[in-house]
Amino acid sequence: MILVTGGTGLVGSHLLVQLIKQGETVQAIYRSEKSIEKTRKVFQLTATEKDFNKIEWVKADLLDYFAISDLMEGTDYVYHAAAKVSFAAKDVEDLMASNIDGTANLVNIALEKGVKKFCYVSSVAALGSYPNGNPTDEEALWQQNKNTSNYSVSKYYAENEVWRASEEGLNVVIVNPATIIGFGDWNESSSSIIKKVYDGFPYYTSGSNGFVGVNDVVKAMLLLMNSDIINERYILVSENLKFKTLFSLIAKGFNLKEPTKFVSKKWAKLLVIAESIRTLFTGKNPVITKESLDTAYRTKNYSNEKITSELNFQFQPMKEVIEETCELYSR
Repeated sequence: MILVTGGTGLVGSHLLVQLIKQGETVQAIYRSEKSIEKTRKVFQLTATEKDFNKIEWVKADLLDYFAISDLMEGTDYVYHAAAKVSFAAKDVEDLMASNIDGTANLVNIALEKGVKKFCYVSSVAALGSYPNGNPTDEEALWQQNKNTSNYSVSKYYAENEVWRASEEGLNVVIVNPATIIGFGDWNESSSSIIKKVYDGFPYYTSGSNGFVGVNDVVKAMLLLMNSDIINERYILVSENLKFKTLFSLIAKGFNLKEPTKFVSKKWAKLLVIAESIRTLFTGKNPVITKESLDTAYRTKNYSNEKITSELNFQFQPMKEVIEETCELYSR
């Protein structure tokens, strides 16, 4: 039996498609009935409704230790893809509880139940950087500073729970994806980038980041779980791209006008102030925060050398990833 958390998210939904196609028996955790429909849509476009109906859906909260303990009875393998992503100050407590405490519960129960192997979907946000500008690799130590996002903090400490469990005897593998691009709910997480461009967002910033297709993330997870590799982490990044290049590729994928208006950091800071005022009066999450502003103007580069050299892993070029993703959204 395989247990998948985050089965209604971008990675989890595509992971479920592949597991079901491989004939695996799968349980997937969900929080609301409405969220399951997002996964159904992925199956409708990349698999079949019959395949979707093979999933055993279980409503559960990762913070409910005893419910998860009962659920994991007889589980052989766990793919932990669930995570809360937010850069809003009001979500800090929930962010830490969901990502850190939820992960701690899972690995503790996995140890108790004798789970054979545990795959954790971490993030490059749990890694550090080098002062000389060299691309971040798996050895770059995470360091907290004034620009560190709460999301980064939550993923770093969640990952520490997985490493702690590995010291206690749990066989684990960790993947650290860069920004993931793929078909899913484009109102959530990294997929919202695609919707912004589709809606005619004309602006771009000077920053760059690492990007990877969701299918490559899933492929790497399956490869690692079906291998003898344990207690290792791998960065998953296809290419490091300027945001302007990314936005242009997405616009081309939809046959839309590419973004042409550069926004300086000075003006963007004024937007952050305006957003904080709007949030104060409306209670809604800000569209832009100090953390997302930092990402938009920082040059980030990541190395995929470990997985490409050790496992001969080949990443799909981002141009192809974006073209295929836009085609799915256009159906």
